[in-house]
Amino acid sequence: MSEPGKDLSTKAGTSVASSNPQKTDDDRYYYNIRIVSPIDLESMKNELSSDESLITNENGIIIGIVSPRKLFIRGDLVDLQKESGKRGKTFEKTDVAEHLVDIVFGNDNAKLNLFKSNKDYQFWMDAFYTNDDKKYLLEIAQILNTLSDTTEFEDEELALGFLKTNYANVPYNFYNIKIIPQKMLDEFKDNRKSDERLIKDDEGKLIGIVGNDHLYLVDSMSFEDRKYYMLYGILYSMGMHGTTYSEKDSFFYQVGGVRNTGLSDLDKEAIKLLYGGRLKTGIDMEEMKKTLGLKT
Repeated sequence: MSEPGKDLSTKAGTSVASSNPQKTDDDRYYYNIRIVSPIDLESMKNELSSDESLITNENGIIIGIVSPRKLFIRGDLVDLQKESGKRGKTFEKTDVAEHLVDIVFGNDNAKLNLFKSNKDYQFWMDAFYTNDDKKYLLEIAQILNTLSDTTEFEDEELALGFLKTNYANVPYNFYNIKIIPQKMLDEFKDNRKSDERLIKDDEGKLIGIVGNDHLYLVDSMSFEDRKYYMLYGILYSMGMHGTTYSEKDSFFYQVGGVRNTGLSDLDKEAIKLLYGGRLKTGIDMEEMKKTLGLKT
C-alpha cells in the first residue's frame, strides 16, 4: 500500500518525532500517524490489509484508516465538518413522514414488508464476488445499524460460500447476494417467485432480480454500478419500493435518468422512522399515514 501524506510518527511516551526519523532497533515502538488527502485515502481504502479498519464519521463518510501500528487520517476534517454542518438539516416530522410514504409505496407495493427483528441479519455471498464487494457490504451494514432501532446487521463478517443451515439454531436471518452470469440470471427469471422484481438498466436489459431476502446481479456490470444496485436491492428488500419526485438529492430520486449513489440526510431520517418500531409489516399506505399523523 502506498502511504502518501505527512508523516507524524510518534514514539510511546515522547512528543512527535521528526519527519524522517533514522532507522534504529527501536523502530518497532513507533506509531505512524499520516495526514492524507481524501483522494489518497480513497485509493488506500481499496488496499486494506487484514489488520486495518476504516474509520467513518456519523454521516458514514470515511475519514481514516487505523491499524495497530498506523493511523491515516484525512487532512481536511475541519472543512469536512463545516460542509457536513451546511448539509445537515433539521427536518419537520411531516417532511420525514411524507418522504417515507413516497419511498415505501410504489412499483405495485400495496403493503409494507419490513425485515425481521427476531435475529440479526447477515449478508451472505455464495457465487462470484470480490474483496471490494465484501468491504462495501460491511460498510452498508455499519450505516444501516446507525439508522435502525429494530433490525441489527452483522457488520464485522459476511457469510461466504456454501451455507450450512441444517442445524437447530440458525444464528442469523440471511440476506443472500449472488453475482452471476447473464445465462444464470435469465434462468432465475424464468423461474421467479411472486415476491421477486426484475431490475433492468436504462435500455431495458435485465441486470438483476430482487426478492424479500435476496438479490441477484449480473456479473458484467462495473463495480461502481454494482455498488449502486447492491444498495438499491437491499433497501428494496427492506421495504422501500418507491420514488421521490421532489427531493433531488435523495437516493430514491430517479427523474430524467438521475442516479444518486448515496443516501441523503432526509433518506436517513426516513429509514430511522421506518425502522424505529412504530410501523409494522403488513400495513398499507392509509394505515401508515394514520400512524404517522398524516392526512389521508
